[in-house]
Amino acid sequence: MAQFNIHFFKEKSRKIDLEQMIAFFEQIEGITVEMDEKSVRFRYLHPRLSNEALFIITPKSQVPDIYRLSPKFLDLNFHLEMNLLTPDYVAKHLFELVKKICELYDFHIYNEMFEDVLPFKMDVVLKVFNMLKEAYITKNPVLLGDYHVLPKEKLHAILRYMDDIVELQHYYKELETYVPKYHFLSTEKKELVVGIEWKEHTLTVFPPYLDFLFYRVSTEIRVISFTEVLPLITKHLQDVPGFIKGTKVIPKKTSKKVFSVMKKTKFNKINHTFTKENIKKLLD
Repeated sequence: MAQFNIHFFKEKSRKIDLEQMIAFFEQIEGITVEMDEKSVRFRYLHPRLSNEALFIITPKSQVPDIYRLSPKFLDLNFHLEMNLLTPDYVAKHLFELVKKICELYDFHIYNEMFEDVLPFKMDVVLKVFNMLKEAYITKNPVLLGDYHVLPKEKLHAILRYMDDIVELQHYYKELETYVPKYHFLSTEKKELVVGIEWKEHTLTVFPPYLDFLFYRVSTEIRVISFTEVLPLITKHLQDVPGFIKGTKVIPKKTSKKVFSVMKKTKFNKINHTFTKENIKKLLD
């Protein structure tokens, strides 16, 4: 697994307040703290998207070619390790955490692609991360056989919906509106498709970039193309306020019209054979 590393430096000091650092990481959702004689590890597991990363303090420097860096910055033997194939949405979340650490402790950062140690700049870090990711994929195209590659905007919207789904469910609970999870599926041609379950006569949120509805009528589940449904009901839907473009909801005041359309329309039969896909196999 190819890694992207960010090493932490401090000007004219190697001091880390370990107790303060542990207290900081213990407040971060998804972080587990581990310690032994070899290292101090802050393991990150995204609570909703399952992506992993590691912040680690080691006894010795892990910085390659450290001799060529400015001597006024001292290596703290503290760095971030993350999968180079991490989606940009999650990577940016981790880089925001790096930014907080730098601001809180007056740290600088270094990556092997930098000419020297730098103050944290989000645009620089994202640019280098994406450059390395693209170069790695170009050099190892066989890797793509294990992934489904999506446009950045599409995967960002999908991951944001999944990340915010708990808040949406809380928001719509009093409105008795169902906020569904995505189903990631592969067709017999290995094409990725995205669907949700929708129960007849149920107020429902439709997340962005849907391909199929698994529409439950009594004990029967009908597979329906969302592109066939949407033009028939779009005028009866509302945008989810303040959320991702393309996220729609059935409001109560027009719900009878939506349910009527679904009852009266004879939709085309879908003949695909689907298999489940893991969210960790989506790549931008």
